[in-house]
Amino acid sequence: MDERVALTIAVTGATGFVGEHLTRRLRRVGHVVRALTRRRNNDDSDPKLIWIQGDLSSGSSLKDLVSGADVVVHAAGAIKALSRSAFFKINKDGTQSLVEAALNAKVPRFILVSSLAAREPSLSPYAASKRAGELVLDRFRDRIESVVLRPSAIYGPGDQETGRLFHMANNGFILAPGSPAARLSLVHVGDVVTAIQACCELGQPSRPLEIDDGAPGGYTWRELADVAGGAVNRPPKLIYLPPVMVWLAGAAGTAISLITRKPSILTLAKVPELLHTDWHARGSRPNGWKPAWALGTGFNDAVDWYSSQNILKRYF
Repeated sequence: MDERVALTIAVTGATGFVGEHLTRRLRRVGHVVRALTRRRNNDDSDPKLIWIQGDLSSGSSLKDLVSGADVVVHAAGAIKALSRSAFFKINKDGTQSLVEAALNAKVPRFILVSSLAAREPSLSPYAASKRAGELVLDRFRDRIESVVLRPSAIYGPGDQETGRLFHMANNGFILAPGSPAARLSLVHVGDVVTAIQACCELGQPSRPLEIDDGAPGGYTWRELADVAGGAVNRPPKLIYLPPVMVWLAGAAGTAISLITRKPSILTLAKVPELLHTDWHARGSRPNGWKPAWALGTGFNDAVDWYSSQNILKRYF
């Protein structure tokens, strides 16, 4: 596909953190976006944005979503759920329903926004469900051009989860789970949407593509704490939590979720993921893409947004 040709791109997860950035980018470069949403949306002011009401369990909505599309970008997914089956219903079964709709509509290309966690499916229900979604797509690889993107930890304006890192730094300390030997990669949301755009416009390798900010080997918690402290202008103390404390925190999170019936990120099932020491990206990158956001610049961009929204105080 030539990047100068305007494409019609069907997007799930369009109202989420990554999805909102993605739909803006795709429209800005001239593509038409068909976006799935659970909420009724009557905003038709932009002819390049077409809202399709429904969800991944609605066959008729998925049929409407992919109708006439050149590319499907599946960016929707569950990062927290009350049970293993709930993770699989969205991250595996939802992927299968969407792939089948794309095949029936003869869409030529399908892009799955997965996760670095899919590399280690034995660690958690989330990781297993993301890997299961990848395997669903892989089964149809001979019938549809398939691209699997595995972003590392995504941060940037609009994100609520990694915002906790800046809140801790703002309070003068950062709690790090597990070992000082742990290394993890990060990627700014701007680079994630640029990678997705490249996958829409250019042919890509068939193997999973792991994307990060380009830092070799990722970062230690010490390095992340120093850069986060620089972004809020308040050097934080780094405190490593021993595994038993992480397990206790996971148990508390699980108990609260069971009582409130509201899913939480930090649960017993998530602890093995948190204690895993190798979360740095490696392997192939998308063709026609390279990261543009260094960690320091990216953290400053994120903190600027949190400050503008009165979510975070910045010290000067």
